Amino acid sequence: MSLFIRLWLSFLITLGMVLLLLYGAVQWSFDNGMIRYINQREAATYKTLTDNLANFHQWKGDFSQLRSEPFYWRKLLTLSQRTETFTQSHLSDWKIEALFEPLKPHRPPPRRPPPERNAGHPPPEQGHPPPRIGDDLHNRRGNNPKNGMRISLLADDLSPVIGPYKKDFDTLPIKVGNTVVGHIAWPPSKVPEASYDIAFVESQKHAFLLLASIALILGAVPAFFFSRVFTSPINRIAATTKRLVKGEYQTRTAVESTDEIGQLALDINTLATTLDANEKARGEWFANTAHELRTPLSIIKGEFEAIIDGIRPANKNTLASIEEEVAHLQTLIEDLYTLSNADIGAFRYNMTLCNFRNLVADTVARYRPIAADKGISLSTSFCSTPVYVMGDETRLQQLLENLLKNSEKYTDAPGEIVVTLLCEASSVILTIDDTAPSVPDDALPRLFEKLYRVETSRNRKTGGAGLGLAIVKKIVDAHNGTIAAQRSNKGGLRVTMTLEVASPSEKADETASQGKA
Repeated sequence: MSLFIRLWLSFLITLGMVLLLLYGAVQWSFDNGMIRYINQREAATYKTLTDNLANFHQWKGDFSQLRSEPFYWRKLLTLSQRTETFTQSHLSDWKIEALFEPLKPHRPPPRRPPPERNAGHPPPEQGHPPPRIGDDLHNRRGNNPKNGMRISLLADDLSPVIGPYKKDFDTLPIKVGNTVVGHIAWPPSKVPEASYDIAFVESQKHAFLLLASIALILGAVPAFFFSRVFTSPINRIAATTKRLVKGEYQTRTAVESTDEIGQLALDINTLATTLDANEKARGEWFANTAHELRTPLSIIKGEFEAIIDGIRPANKNTLASIEEEVAHLQTLIEDLYTLSNADIGAFRYNMTLCNFRNLVADTVARYRPIAADKGISLSTSFCSTPVYVMGDETRLQQLLENLLKNSEKYTDAPGEIVVTLLCEASSVILTIDDTAPSVPDDALPRLFEKLYRVETSRNRKTGGAGLGLAIVKKIVDAHNGTIAAQRSNKGGLRVTMTLEVASPSEKADETASQGKA
């Protein structure tokens, strides 16, 4: 499954979950509100009953007659259901009806007449048992058999007069003037029970589900668009990386944003630039290596062919020329081998505590006669106190020799080389300045590249294959130091190298190890 599809589905699933949670929250709120509304509506309905009961109490003085003669209780319920006000005329009429009420239960129910004789007429009423108290009001909720709970009549102290009473019942006071003379109580609704309430709730559920479905469908369209927008840069980056894998290092991807994806595109472009530069450097490396190896071999071959053809005699001078080229070839091969080992990490460094000041002084002392023979003076300026570094003394000596050799070879006579050693609290700085000729500014950053030579006065005629400074850079990196080249105020080149000074703990450890030895 592609990232686009996964992202699109993620949007849809998130939207669906939000809608589902919203549906649950709205449904919970709606159900609670609906129950409160039903209970409040029922309370409003029962308000007529409390008014009628208040009138009854005012005329009769109490509710004892309702308890002893349930006929009046049923009549009040029926009257209140029709929202009619109880009057003394109703009471007079009910007294007459009550005279016949005790006879009704004792009359045998009449036999149902044949259908053809009573078609279209309801069966006689006197055969029905008396209605249960509160059936009419409760049947307004629906014809559910569970709604047989009666409306209860309570005294002013909430003691039952007619029907049961529980603490969770809803109640309404019956007041005569400002005096509470009783209460009516009924069980609160937990769920909608009336058919029209149920139909309303179901219609709301269906409406919300319909709206949620429409919202989900409509949300799929912008989710599709945004998923495409978010994945397009990633697809372009993926296409760029595939071309880089094929070796097309000039490929670049467009950077259209500054977010994480834009930063990734920028990093991919940087990687492509680095790969392109490395590929070009590798090509130059092979070309330069082949050239450096071919030149001495061509000279050696030419010398031997001249001897064989009799053009040159096989005397000491001819053999010395051949030996010089062999030595140059051997030096070149050794440098290539050393640099290759440094590239693959095959160099082994024996890190010990070294007196860097003495090491520099000894190396300069050995090179002073060599520079003097060429007409170049070699002067120094060292710090007065010894300075110690953790390093491989052999590799550090090789580093110093390469730097001095480079200055000596590429300084015109009469000239001068100045070696300065500056000691600081946490580092030691070695600076080598020489006189003309200098190096072009654009060549300064490349001096430490492999086989790089400045094609002016610093060319192969003065010796070297462009490997010495590359080896120096590898050794400096192995010692966690830095090295850089810049123009010297003496007219030539300045090379500045910085190494870390050994910490007191390193000095103590080295001293302890020497003591054990």
